[in-house]
Amino acid sequence: MLLDAPERPPRSLRYVEDAFDQISKRRNIRDIVILNDLGHPVKSTMGHDDSVQFAGLFQAIRGRLERGMKIIDPTDELLMLRVRTKTNEVLLTPDSKITVIVVQNAQDDFQK
Repeated sequence: MLLDAPERPPRSLRYVEDAFDQISKRRNIRDIVILNDLGHPVKSTMGHDDSVQFAGLFQAIRGRLERGMKIIDPTDELLMLRVRTKTNEVLLTPDSKITVIVVQNAQDDFQK
């Protein structure tokens, strides 16, 4: 028998807009994608097709990471995923209703 998940009120459009505005004011931000609880982009600086593809790739990484973490500690939960290359850094921050993915320039002031 399957149990129904408890109903959660969705994040409001205002909440999404406020989060998007706060992030976009930060320095070195290249792209922002905000996903709903189903993993669909609801607000993005990318084109629609790019947002959908990007979101799918990072949701797959997130799912694999969460499954791996459940093996280590079933009571733990993912708070942030940070992936860094020489030139970019991607931050994925999930909560129960939205997921925020931010791409920023990876700049080290101490490395010249």
